[in-house]
Formats: sequence, structure tokens, C-alpha cells
Amino acid sequence: MHITHRQLVNKTSTLLSTIQWLQEIKILPESKTCINCVNQLLRLVSYKKTYRWKCTKCSSACSIFENTIFFNTKLEITRLLDLVYFWSMDQNQTKVKHEIECNAQKTVCDWFKKLQKLSYIVMRDESSSKIGGTGHIVEIDESLFSKRKYNVGRVPRSPWVVGGIDLETKECFFVEVTHRNADTLKYIILEKVEPGSLIITDEWRGYWGLEELGYHHITVNHSENFICPLTGANTQLIENTWGWMKRKIRARGLKNNGDLTLIFAEFLFKKRYKDNAFYKILNCLCNSAERINF
Repeated sequence: MHITHRQLVNKTSTLLSTIQWLQEIKILPESKTCINCVNQLLRLVSYKKTYRWKCTKCSSACSIFENTIFFNTKLEITRLLDLVYFWSMDQNQTKVKHEIECNAQKTVCDWFKKLQKLSYIVMRDESSSKIGGTGHIVEIDESLFSKRKYNVGRVPRSPWVVGGIDLETKECFFVEVTHRNADTLKYIILEKVEPGSLIITDEWRGYWGLEELGYHHITVNHSENFICPLTGANTQLIENTWGWMKRKIRARGLKNNGDLTLIFAEFLFKKRYKDNAFYKILNCLCNSAERINF
């Protein structure tokens, strides 16, 4: 289900229309019962520039946004929805701050961090524990991610990232490591790839001996060919993914090694859900309010 920003603006032109739209898409409840009076439905009433549920019998009341991400947020609800929408469309923080007319950069930054961490939770929970399997081909490669703040000064020690992708299902994994020795690579492969898979790698010695672990293994000598002339084996898909991610990362910048795992998860979330990323993250936000108070 796709929505343009113009459509979102039309649906959220007033607070009441915003609430009604959020109820329509099941983000907010359409009804609520009183916790004091048995089976007594609460009534939605206007109160101090917002809306709340109120019991006509005992007069108890609570915000319609209680137990949701919209409760006590510093941003008004329409601006927060705009922020989530622009994040889902992969806009940067500076542009989003301008678009939603927010003076506090920290507020935008904090919400971007929450959305990024939630996208990691979604990808972690929804991804298979292992990729590949009998009859599946898995490309595996490692890449070095250098980080230089503002592109000046000494380049700090850079992390390696080991990645794999199933050519059929397009499921993938990415693990940040400090070393790419044989023990590390084999541990990751055992954790992330089903036995019986056909694994394609370069000829780095860290991959030697995969057959002993229950995998089929063929290699490509990148110093001579991108595609093996005898078998047709290549690692082009995973290498293209590296290039795509590095372009994204260069546009963002990194502050510390811990950013990589979260950034990869965010990129993969947006790539998987595409035009549906806004609805997906919005549903996850409202169903996971307690998990984003990092």
C-alpha cells in the first residue's frame, strides 16, 4: 500500500482528520472501554487542543495517544508523521528538518536513531536464522569499510564486514568483524548458512576447508577474472550490494563502528519494503512503543 506525501498531507490536514485516518489504518483504536466501568465504551472528546477518551459514567479520561509513540512527543503529530514518511523515503536529516520546519536538530536526530534501531529489530525478527540450503547458491564476500570524519585526518582502523546473499531468495546477512581469519569466517558461515549450500567466494585462504563443514564450495580468482571461465561462478551480486551500501554510507557519514550494523539493517529494510516502508515502520512503531525508548 503506497501513499504519496501529498495524500498524507490531505489526510492529516487537521488533528481530528489525522486521528480518524490513524484509526482507519488501525494505528489508533477506534473504540476503548473504561477500566473502571464494566463494558462501558468511552467517548472521544475534544480537550485542550487535543482529543481524549472519556467515560460518560464515571468521567475518567485518558489521552487517545496513550501507550503510543505519539504520547508526550515533542513534535506535533502531523510533523512526526511527516518525519517518519521522509525517513521511509530515505531523505537525510537536514532536508527533513527543513521540510517539517523543526528548529531542534537533536529531535530529528533522535527520531532517526529510533527509526533506524526499529528497522534493525524488524529485520532481525523477520529474517530467517540461516540462508541457503540444498540446491541454493550463496555468494559470500568480505569488504573493508573505512571511516574518515569529514574526509580529513588520519583514517582509523577500519572494520571488515562479511556478507552473504542467497541468489534465489535474495535473503542476506551482514556481520561486522575486526578480523577476517579462517576461524571468524567459518564461524559466521556455520551460523548464517544452511549446510548443503553451494557457496561461492574468492580465493581468500580463510575460506579453505568449507567442504569439511558440509558445504559445496567453488571459488573465483578475482586477480584474473570476475567470472570463472570454467564454472561461470562469480560474486557479482554481493559485490554490487557492497557498492550500493558504500554509496549510501558516504552520503551519511559514520561516527563509530557500531553504526554499521544498524545502517545496513535500515538500508535493507527500505530495500525490502520499498513503497510500503512508511506503513510498515509506522505499524511497528505503534506496536513497539516500549522498544524504541533507547
